[in-house]
Amino acid sequence: MKKILYLTVLACAIFVPGCEKKASGAGNAPSGAYTWLAGGVGGGWHTVAGEFARFLGEKEPGISINIVPGGGVGNPVSLDRGEGDIAWGVGYVNRAAYYGTVPLFHEKYTNIASVAGTLSVDYYHFLAGKDQGITTIEQLAMAIKNGEKIRLAAAASGTTDYVMASIILDFFDTSFDMIDQNGGSVSQVVYSEMIKMFIDGRVDYAIVNMGMPGAVVTEMAEGRPSVMLAASNEVIDYCHYTWGTVSRSSGLTRIPGGTYPGIESDIPAVCHSTEIIVSPKLSEAFVYTFTKALNENKDILVQFGANYAVFDPKGTAATSVQVPLHPGAVRYYREAGVLE
Repeated sequence: MKKILYLTVLACAIFVPGCEKKASGAGNAPSGAYTWLAGGVGGGWHTVAGEFARFLGEKEPGISINIVPGGGVGNPVSLDRGEGDIAWGVGYVNRAAYYGTVPLFHEKYTNIASVAGTLSVDYYHFLAGKDQGITTIEQLAMAIKNGEKIRLAAAASGTTDYVMASIILDFFDTSFDMIDQNGGSVSQVVYSEMIKMFIDGRVDYAIVNMGMPGAVVTEMAEGRPSVMLAASNEVIDYCHYTWGTVSRSSGLTRIPGGTYPGIESDIPAVCHSTEIIVSPKLSEAFVYTFTKALNENKDILVQFGANYAVFDPKGTAATSVQVPLHPGAVRYYREAGVLE
């Protein structure tokens, strides 16, 4: 098992005022047309961004926000290159982009700033058929290392889901490649196909990353007696301190018993947070207005996704960001008494 590595350059996920780059145009009137890099059309990120943009436009008629498709890995890069003004992001991915951390990135993308962290939390569900007789991710890793022919379904290579799942397996000195080398199979398929393959026994394990409760996981657990594999405290801590996933101290790194059919006990899990990032070039006035509206209207997020209930404007919104706060966001949080 790998030792926990506290990377000095990544050790602090909380950025205090004074570390931010000064935005150009500070003090300008908060009006203009902006582009928000979201997720795929019809997905959660795209929907929530659209609804919030509509709300903000009604509240501030001078502001117009156009929502365009994006993705967790590509958004910080596109924002850095000036291809957007606002973006949804995955916390650990944004952090890796900012510092140029491999395997996700091979150069630094520092032209990004944050307005709020931990808007929602997505969980790495390691689901196993109950007939496999194991209960932990470490036991799965041991089976791979022992040469067992594991049949597993996972997301596509290059996605945030696949990368973090790979990091988790690597912590236990194993990998997806090792499964293939042993004569097993790693099926990289969309969730609808993953459900069918798990239920009919073509795969015995599935790795799914989503908020709770995940409809995909629910359907698989209903269709086949299942076990949620527990993550060890060591791997949760490693992913947090090294990569910026959610910490155990948050109280969020568990899948409560009863969330899924037949799984009655709490299951420790690795999970990542989402955040909203912006271009540092945006005016302080606009980002202040955006941050204020976001923090003071949490209900707009929650009505489109229960997983946004973890968003804490008076707590972790400012202190759990993975890249430096924009000066406009700092100004709001200071006025709100969240930051000194």
